Amino acid sequence: MKRAGTLLIALLLLGAIGTSARAAQPAKVKNVDQSRAEVVDYWTAERMRNAVPLDITVAPGGEAQQAAVAFTRYEPNPYPAMHGKVFFSDGVSNYVCSGTAVTSANESVVWTAGHCVHQGPGVFYSNWAFVPQYRDGARPYGTWTARRLMTTSGWATRGDFSYDLGAAVVNANGGATLTDTVGSRGAAFNQPAQQRYLSHGYPAASPFNGQREYLCDSNLGGRDPSTSPQTMAIGCDMTGGSSGGGWVVGNNVLTVNSYGYSNQPNVMYGPYQGSVAQQLYTSAGSG
Repeated sequence: MKRAGTLLIALLLLGAIGTSARAAQPAKVKNVDQSRAEVVDYWTAERMRNAVPLDITVAPGGEAQQAAVAFTRYEPNPYPAMHGKVFFSDGVSNYVCSGTAVTSANESVVWTAGHCVHQGPGVFYSNWAFVPQYRDGARPYGTWTARRLMTTSGWATRGDFSYDLGAAVVNANGGATLTDTVGSRGAAFNQPAQQRYLSHGYPAASPFNGQREYLCDSNLGGRDPSTSPQTMAIGCDMTGGSSGGGWVVGNNVLTVNSYGYSNQPNVMYGPYQGSVAQQLYTSAGSG
């Protein structure tokens, strides 16, 4: 799906701007009717290899702000197993994102970007799966399929990047839960924005190929004044496919890779995780 405009989203570009009052609505939810076996069978090695980052372009809403911060890229082998690659479909094409297994009561939640579960606005995606510690086609911890997909009302109804957050509740695999198998990160909300972040992701757009996980290490570089609440910027050169990867402080995810501006190379934006994000997280982890 593409929208006409001049800003490239590596990781999706800024859309409609909403207010906190309008966004503070119940999370949007889809109970997945596909069976686990159906989704696992769908994701052959070839389909995973050929899936592409979701590419949407939109016209800029105002002057882009530059976050003048340094970035660093690492590639140890491997990263902790709670980080992984996300796969999904829109009925026509197959796409990739990134995600993180987070601590929850049901031990089954993957935290990612809203645009990695829902078109925003539009419908939820199909064939949704999470592969922890994916590397060069290997699936050391198997394929975890969604039984429930969720996003914020702000993303689902308006495509508001201030609320570009999503969650998947995944099926058990061989009788075991996700976080009991791969471990988990915590999730933190209403934290100070001024932090040093380790951003994880599977960049798939050039010059990357999506087969390995990367990490950006950066202090906060600024905020995007055209958003409300203002999204956060770090220095990072990851491209499309890294969307949804967690920004980790200590052991907690404080936001996810969301979007970037074409006139701001090596800058990544993520939504501030406030009360709306916390509501989504609580809803996903219950039951």
